[in-house]
Amino acid sequence: MSPDQDFEEKQQGRKNRRRVFHLIFAILVLISGGFLIWKLSGLVAPIIVGGLLAFLFRPLKDRFKIRWLPHELQVLCSFAAIGLVLLFAFDTVRKYIPDDKQQLEYKIRLKYKLNEEYQQLVMKSPEGKPSMLMTFVQRQTGPLMDKVNQLLELDQKEREQFLRYSTAYFVENKIVRYFQANQNTRNYSAPEEAPDAAPTTTATVVAPIGPPAAREGSSWEPWILAPLSFIFLGFDNGQIRRYFISLVPNRYFELSLTLLDQLDNAIGKYLRGTLMECTLVGVTLCFGLILLGVPVGIATVIGLICGLVNAIPMLGTVIALVVCLGYALIAENVEPLIPGLNPNNLPLYVVILVGITHVLDDVLFQPFVLGSAVNIHPLVVVVAIIGGSLIMGLWGMLFAIPTVVVVKTAVETLFRELKDYRII
Repeated sequence: MSPDQDFEEKQQGRKNRRRVFHLIFAILVLISGGFLIWKLSGLVAPIIVGGLLAFLFRPLKDRFKIRWLPHELQVLCSFAAIGLVLLFAFDTVRKYIPDDKQQLEYKIRLKYKLNEEYQQLVMKSPEGKPSMLMTFVQRQTGPLMDKVNQLLELDQKEREQFLRYSTAYFVENKIVRYFQANQNTRNYSAPEEAPDAAPTTTATVVAPIGPPAAREGSSWEPWILAPLSFIFLGFDNGQIRRYFISLVPNRYFELSLTLLDQLDNAIGKYLRGTLMECTLVGVTLCFGLILLGVPVGIATVIGLICGLVNAIPMLGTVIALVVCLGYALIAENVEPLIPGLNPNNLPLYVVILVGITHVLDDVLFQPFVLGSAVNIHPLVVVVAIIGGSLIMGLWGMLFAIPTVVVVKTAVETLFRELKDYRII
């Protein structure tokens, strides 16, 4: 055997060993990484949230650049600006957060108004006989109303607290009347009395609500990682990216750099577009509620909440409808700014407002703001959201679309670049 052939065989053997080593190393990394994610699953969501916040914060950090100022001081100034904005927003919202007394009053008013509206909906005809349609509606919706009444029912501690408030503080007489009426709320799913029987009301039997069972450990402790991740990633000046790029072989350096740039662009467009979309939804609802006569402060808080929950696919609109409708049911002395509107029909107007906002979001906000950042088939979106909810619950629904965006961008860029570089 010639020396050249012997050298080539050694080189080939070295390449084979290198491939086997890389394969075994990759398998071990995947197994150990999957095991750690499974065991430390409670830490995944806080770290992801912190990373996404840092990603949203980066454009502000990049704009705030002063050449003679060190990078750390620039980041600290950016943090200070964000802190002042958040402090002002929290101080504004805090004024409209109800205290314990107001929370009890809202709960009592909401239950009373819900039952009042429902009884008017399924009330008997003037002849005294219920129509077939209303009887069918009551049979189908009665159990749901009973569950809602159970959720809104005051437990023993809350009832005692309200009675103390009603004697020690000024509580409107109508709130006390609502409280007394709620004690005799009928059970809608119970069988109807015979026609000749005297109409009676039965109190809803509500199981006492006790404190939730204590869980092992505190569920809030892992969320300390969210602000820590945000702070440390905010101070990062490209060190993490350069470190991972340095691990890539020279042959795939440009491919890896292109892939990271495409992922960076896709995630940035999606996050910042979603933030702008949620802002537009919140502003639209806030402006619409003000036109319907809702006070500016309360309308701002409701718009802020509905704008934030709009980031949850499919479920955000439902939560916004529940929040707006809940306030519309307990609102009193509302004077709409639009002439001709009846204040007693405020719940109906709120439902129409949420529907119009949802249509604007689908037709105008999403296409205009997000553009092609989420160019995904609707079936893939639905499957991803349902699958994410099954895996991680609410957080799975929230991270489903960003995950699909990352995977789609990575696969498309990877295959395109591999073909361009003639690697495959």
